[in-house]
Amino acid sequence: MSLKIILFVLAATCFSFTPQYVYEKVSMDMLSRSTHNGKLTVVKAVVFYTSAGKMVSYYHDPTELLITNNSKGEVSIYNYAQNTVTQTQNSMMGTEVNQLFYFMENNKNDLGLTKIGFTLVETRFQDGLKITVWVPPIQLLKQILKVELAHDKSNPVFLGYFDMKGNAVNKAFFYNYEMVGGRQFPTAVTYISFKSKKDSIISKTSYSNIKVDQQVDEQYLNFTIPTNAKTIIR
Repeated sequence: MSLKIILFVLAATCFSFTPQYVYEKVSMDMLSRSTHNGKLTVVKAVVFYTSAGKMVSYYHDPTELLITNNSKGEVSIYNYAQNTVTQTQNSMMGTEVNQLFYFMENNKNDLGLTKIGFTLVETRFQDGLKITVWVPPIQLLKQILKVELAHDKSNPVFLGYFDMKGNAVNKAFFYNYEMVGGRQFPTAVTYISFKSKKDSIISKTSYSNIKVDQQVDEQYLNFTIPTNAKTIIR
């Protein structure tokens, strides 16, 4: 399984909580199916998130990996079979700029667009949805024309990025919201990444077996990488 697919799924991981309940940790099973050029890729994992900003993803199919990242963008990827740990730091991989963080912290209004420099320029209502339009920061002006975010009441249901020609380059659909611990979150997400007008990657991710606080098995949250693991710095 390629690192690009893993990071794509990792970025695609999303929860949605409201502010009444102060959680310490949550976990859920993740099943992701991606199709590209007629090829199906299935990824299975258990995802953990703590209120301190730590995210751990234990991938058990098709490759056994443990990915840990934090609010600083420090990422480690442990490969069980190879006994190697790949370490990297990228601010854009930090949990505080991950969509999962914004759902967990109930910042559903903009899904982090403001934090990464986008500016709200339009709000309209259409077919019962609130649609907001955002323009990118200066450093992205040559790649992104706008972002559209749609809410059904307080829940995001659509997020779309558009290039300078107005063509969609990435779309995300959030649905099957359920109540868990008094809070709503989407148990299903569909992502579409357009490589060209005739080429796209479609990823459908579902979440189940959701656990909160004392129900969470901390085995992987507290996992210690073996001292004899080979370290790879990127």
